[in-house]
Amino acid sequence: MTSFNQQINRENTRAVKYELRDKLFERDDVLPMWVADMDLPAPQAIQDAIMKRAEHNIYGYTTHDDALLTTIQQWVKRRYDYDIDQSLISFSPGVIPALHALVESMTEEGDAIVIQPPVYPPFFSVVKNHNRTIVENPLIYDNRTYKINFEQLEEQFKQGAKAFILCSPHNPVGRVWTEDELKQLADLCVKYNVYLFSDEIHSDIIFSGSKHNPIASLNDDIQALTFTMMAPSKTFNIAGLQASFTISPDEESKKTLDTQLMKQGIVMLNTIAYTAMEAAYQHGEPWLEELIEHLESNFNYLQEQLQDTPITPVRAEGTYLIWLDFSETGLSHEDIKQKLNHEAKLGLNDGQSFSEEHGDQFMRMNIACPRSMVEDGVERLIQTFN
Repeated sequence: MTSFNQQINRENTRAVKYELRDKLFERDDVLPMWVADMDLPAPQAIQDAIMKRAEHNIYGYTTHDDALLTTIQQWVKRRYDYDIDQSLISFSPGVIPALHALVESMTEEGDAIVIQPPVYPPFFSVVKNHNRTIVENPLIYDNRTYKINFEQLEEQFKQGAKAFILCSPHNPVGRVWTEDELKQLADLCVKYNVYLFSDEIHSDIIFSGSKHNPIASLNDDIQALTFTMMAPSKTFNIAGLQASFTISPDEESKKTLDTQLMKQGIVMLNTIAYTAMEAAYQHGEPWLEELIEHLESNFNYLQEQLQDTPITPVRAEGTYLIWLDFSETGLSHEDIKQKLNHEAKLGLNDGQSFSEEHGDQFMRMNIACPRSMVEDGVERLIQTFN
């Protein structure tokens, strides 16, 4: 039984979550509950595998083999009942480098690419940086949850969008899209021949009552348009090891993606990344099931404690990132930030970074930490805003 309530001191480990506090929050004594890594130890099996590999003491260029590909294939089949062709797997240091490669290789300058704010901030830059046109299909906020504006989306596809970037599950709003929603989305992509770049990095962390379906698994027609991006990084708290993979729809598409990855200087992962990925997918599942229970318990606690406050947590169906609605405080965005930074001394992700218009009254909170840290963060919110 893993203890997820063990306090681990991350000071002086060059951890981004701690080292950047002064720069982001104007002080270095905030409780950091922002960037998407966990204040929880990774599975022991990963540490053991890394230590064993480290003892070899030669860390030269390292490649993947069929055993690793089979491990990934089996994980996806076991977790999602999705049969993937392991010959269509490409590796990259992260989902964002893969997205850059997809935008560059599968679209042309000026092409319209649809995203759904409020959404993971790099989705904006990955379009802009390659001189493509951002088309926003904002999610509709209603009764503490979000839904897709399919009517607007079809119109955007009809007007000639070349690609669509899906966040599934969605970061930051915590939606795990239902099979019906995904089918409706898939049908539109097929109808208008729109490439689908599906960021499914949070797909392993799903709360009870929800189920993740890789959109490419729905039928052959949508699979032919979809590049699915997954990784063990968020799941097992190994983001710093930089390892992800993309499943292409066919051999020709994979070759196009791989060529672009090589142009970006991405040829192979680091030695330890391969080791950790294999250990995670071979031995990490029991740990993951315990983690999900811990995260869901943390969310339920957060929700219960904030029910009589002007801060409303959006209903979370997955991930460990909670979208907090501050609109009932009556405060401006800047006032909310200042009170968080200097009164609560609580470091949360700025909602405007996910969308200036649709994140103005929101902040993102990371609850992948010991319960005591969640309790501390919640108490700071209550004392400051109630």
